[in-house]
Amino acid sequence: MQIIYFTLIGAVVGSLIAWLARTLMDKSGVRARTACDACRRTLSWWEMIPIFSYLRLGGRCRTCGTEILIADWAMELIGAALFGIGAWRFTTHREFVWWILLATTTMLMFYIDVRWSIVPRSFAILVAFIALFAQITPQNTGVLLLTALLGSIFYFFLYTISRGQWVGDGDVGLGFILGAAVGDPTRLGLALLIAHVLGAIVAVTFIKTGIKKFGEALPMGVFMMPAMWIILLWGGWAH
Repeated sequence: MQIIYFTLIGAVVGSLIAWLARTLMDKSGVRARTACDACRRTLSWWEMIPIFSYLRLGGRCRTCGTEILIADWAMELIGAALFGIGAWRFTTHREFVWWILLATTTMLMFYIDVRWSIVPRSFAILVAFIALFAQITPQNTGVLLLTALLGSIFYFFLYTISRGQWVGDGDVGLGFILGAAVGDPTRLGLALLIAHVLGAIVAVTFIKTGIKKFGEALPMGVFMMPAMWIILLWGGWAH
């Protein structure tokens, strides 16, 4: 029952994150009631039920027919998965609370990177502290900081030699977060492998389908965050 409960909570959190990101990035202000972004009609309660409302409406506004972003629905699915699996994986209260904090903040970064290809630096600093404090102890401080620096140095190297063509400067900060979260050089290597394999698969798919042209950049954070989630849900915290 606890897993089911947190799965439902995660779907709601995912929906709220998509709304919060749009509000912050579009600078549209906080509206008293949720409305369609196109026709501005206030949504009914049943149109805001996570996951199921999107399916019931066929992915479109029932008034103007504008397509609802699949990224918003994806956030509900991601939130449900991260919270539900996290409730199963992290059995102690402390581990689960830190996981919820890290999952929620990195979901927000993930969504912003998907939609606007931006990594907010001030928010990235906050997430980096969460990733560090989630598992830092006097015994593992050195390894944890080293791994975080290795993640950052790796993307700084790619950024420098490509003159910003392969990755953005925001990815340097994301590399630090990734290293701090996984907490071990071996796991960092595996996370980087997962991220770049995912990136390669998506890039080839987009080129084949005409969504992207060869040489066009993809936001790397879109692949780094899922790689981090996979490592932590599979192996737990490094400490």
